[in-house]
Amino acid sequence: MIKIRFKVKWIKYKKTNSYKFRYHSLTFQIEAMSIILSSKNKDQLLLDGLLYCRDRLVWQCIKDKCKDRARFDGNICEAYKDHTCQAANPEEIEKAIYNYDIRKKAANSHDPPRLIIQEARLKLSSDAAAIIPQYTATQRSVQRIRKDNDIPKEPTSYAEIVIPVKFQLTSSNQQFLLYDNNDNDNRILIFASPDQLDLLNRCEVWHCDGTFAVRI
Repeated sequence: MIKIRFKVKWIKYKKTNSYKFRYHSLTFQIEAMSIILSSKNKDQLLLDGLLYCRDRLVWQCIKDKCKDRARFDGNICEAYKDHTCQAANPEEIEKAIYNYDIRKKAANSHDPPRLIIQEARLKLSSDAAAIIPQYTATQRSVQRIRKDNDIPKEPTSYAEIVIPVKFQLTSSNQQFLLYDNNDNDNRILIFASPDQLDLLNRCEVWHCDGTFAVRI
């Protein structure tokens, strides 16, 4: 949860005996602690609008030469040294979270890069949107992550459907792809694990639903 605190200054007008206020300053306070991954897949702690990286058993501010440290006992995370760097930058925090969300969705979903980037951009403020990487750079990042993780690209025809071996097995190393006719005009794929087939075999009634026609 992010709380936004406004400091206002009230001004009294003697002629009308009324008050008006103007914004004096605006500060962001991020109260929820969270851990994200950097571009190098290293843990980063987000606490009170500042980023920390691991330093053995504690966390240190990511700013060079800053002496601030934080500790986490499993329930409470708190900073115990003062910052010697500049104050927290909300836009930089948004940028770090934006990049983390992009990398996470690229690795865990088959959504096209354009959709992943658009959804992440909707969460940004106008100030943060001005400092994030350009669209083409982010798109290449999504493609690179999927290539490294051996995630197949979205097919445009039956002939382009290629299922890597690791996706033909379950997490317990059981066979999951039972049948593939490899017909580029009328492709049929059947997925089920031995445990799922055994469960169906023991059921007296089956309820069926699904997609009965797919056009590529």
